[in-house]
Amino acid sequence: MAASHHIIMADIISSRHINKNDDFMHQFKALVKLANTEFTHHIISPLTITLGDEFQGIVNSTKTLFDLLFFLEEQIIEAHYPYGLRYSLVFGEIETEINKEIAYEMYGPGLTRAREALTTAKEAGDNYFIAINEHLDDQLRLCMKLYQSIKSEWKLSEFEIVSAFLKHKDYKDLKRIGLYKTRSGAWKKGKSLRIDEYNIVKQLVFQIIGNE
Repeated sequence: MAASHHIIMADIISSRHINKNDDFMHQFKALVKLANTEFTHHIISPLTITLGDEFQGIVNSTKTLFDLLFFLEEQIIEAHYPYGLRYSLVFGEIETEINKEIAYEMYGPGLTRAREALTTAKEAGDNYFIAINEHLDDQLRLCMKLYQSIKSEWKLSEFEIVSAFLKHKDYKDLKRIGLYKTRSGAWKKGKSLRIDEYNIVKQLVFQIIGNE
């Protein structure tokens, strides 16, 4: 029986320009496996790599969609992976029975829309497509455009310090672990990376979906 579900799909940005060696596939598979493990109680159909550089899955709520998205984004930063992901988040109908073991052999207009949206987002230069709730989608899209603009300024060489800022909320902690000699030095770097703005955008997203 057809029912609507929260669908997440993602593909690797500019994947054809990446050297797809054994390390690349190991990284991508490890990322997907870690996400499935961390969100095992919130995933209905596990994230499954479908086309080598793309995965799809079904989760239990809008909150989980964004929790999962931010988790993946920050894991990529922490691991210093040299690629980013383009996402499609859709609440849509699936006509077949949900496969709870692997995200294969399912179809429906929701899955079709999510897959087509990845192409649309790529053509528009967007990394995040959202079609979850018509009353909230515009607000969420604006938040994710701002999120994308902040992240796009971070260089791969800065991922270590970005990850440290995201883990340690107090600048004195960065001094304590030896990344900066003074709190003011950490503050200046955090300001240039727009870490506060990054965290504010995440807070806004969850405030918006909290009204769903």
